Amino acid sequence: MSLNAVERRLLDIRDAWTSFTGDPGKRLLVWEMPSSSYRLAECFFEAQKFEVEYATQDLCIVFKEPFEHSIQYARALKQVLAGSYATSRADIESEGIPADWSLPPDEFPDSAYGFVQAVRSFGSRHHQHFNHLAAILMPTEVSDEAAFAGWLARALAAKLPERLRIVVLDPAEAPRLASLSGDGDPRVRHEHLALDVLAVAQETFAQERVAGPAGAFRNMLMALVSLVEKGRVEEVRSKAADAYAFAGSQGWSDQQAAVAILVAGAQLKEQRHDEAIATYRIADDAAKRAAEAGNPAGRQLAIQAKLGEAGAHLGAARPADAAHSYDDAAELALAIPDLIIAVEALRMAAFCRARMEDRDGAIVRGRQALQIGNRLRPEVRNITSLPIAASDLMNVLDPQRAERIKALRGDAEKQSASLLAETETRIAGLERTTGRDAFDAVERDLAVADVAIWREAEGLLQDVVAGGGADFQQDFDTARALLGFAWPLGAGAAEAFALTVDAPGASS
Repeated sequence: MSLNAVERRLLDIRDAWTSFTGDPGKRLLVWEMPSSSYRLAECFFEAQKFEVEYATQDLCIVFKEPFEHSIQYARALKQVLAGSYATSRADIESEGIPADWSLPPDEFPDSAYGFVQAVRSFGSRHHQHFNHLAAILMPTEVSDEAAFAGWLARALAAKLPERLRIVVLDPAEAPRLASLSGDGDPRVRHEHLALDVLAVAQETFAQERVAGPAGAFRNMLMALVSLVEKGRVEEVRSKAADAYAFAGSQGWSDQQAAVAILVAGAQLKEQRHDEAIATYRIADDAAKRAAEAGNPAGRQLAIQAKLGEAGAHLGAARPADAAHSYDDAAELALAIPDLIIAVEALRMAAFCRARMEDRDGAIVRGRQALQIGNRLRPEVRNITSLPIAASDLMNVLDPQRAERIKALRGDAEKQSASLLAETETRIAGLERTTGRDAFDAVERDLAVADVAIWREAEGLLQDVVAGGGADFQQDFDTARALLGFAWPLGAGAAEAFALTVDAPGASS
């Protein structure tokens, strides 16, 4: 039976993996790849549990916990290791293997060394059932790249045995472990893994044939998407013409809109603003036809086309035309309603009005964005563009005062980062310390000092706001009520005040 596109990539990953594990001098693998390819790599790690062609008889344990600071990270990894083993006991015993390993919370320190010892403890109990044991680190967030690299260096210094390996995935679009890979340590292997998920999708669709027009168009569209990523505009337009005409022959106006939006995006990449505008208008016409025919995708595609047109106008230094297009997009979004897109469209309309020195127009749209933001669920607001819209409104109302607020945030972030760096230095001296007291003291000191930084920043912020005009104060209070302490000082402030009951301004 022939392998599919995903399985062929998993074989490629296996070859790279066995090259690493086959080198007895290596302990740490930094695998640099596009973050869009992470899922493929994770599939490979998970597949090691099964009898498949790309299995290696190695045991890979994936850890996705975020890195906040070194103590938290080590503790979280140990908890996941113990927890995943506990939930797998029945499966282990079903294979006739005694599931009698355990990891008491305080058996090893909350450090990189402690985590390595915990993994070694597990490995020593079950070593006869695998070739290599690998800890795969895929943190969802990293608060400080230098601190994370330092944690990895200390893990490497814990003298891993040959059969124990650590693997870290590093995003190719924003590598964060160059310092670790570039120090010439012979135990570290840095490798760029070229995994093109778009090519995988294209090959999959080509291999899994769908009969009829839908299958033919799907292949056309995938080829077009691939060409947009790598080809020139002329090539994209030629390929798109066939797909657009085919979709039209089938009465698929929504797909015609999608094709036109792809072409316009390729034109924008080459700074062909007027061509992109014309193409976005073609997409808009097709989207309207789809909406009139009762296709629910039509209205969303019309919004995309209008936002694209606005962006092209802005790229061509025509803020007035862009403002009108953003207004149109906001109106379309509110009609659905798509409140998140409406907020973004109004934010950009306000931005364009400010560029035109239309202060009143910018204020009106900024306030509209806040009003719509009030209709969003509280937990959603801070992950939309609403915080930026609020800050932009403050900047229009009083540019100097808004700049002072921005500087306050920057200063507090620098102080918080410096505090974390000092704390990480202190943590590095605790690698083999037994008992929790020393680690708890460091975490307590970090929390207290960080809260003090943000409390001071909040106090200064309130002074700045109090000195502003009535409109400035009123709109600030509206935005703060919507966004909480995460605005305008950022997530650091929100996290710090979450630790205190008597945070400044909490009663307002």
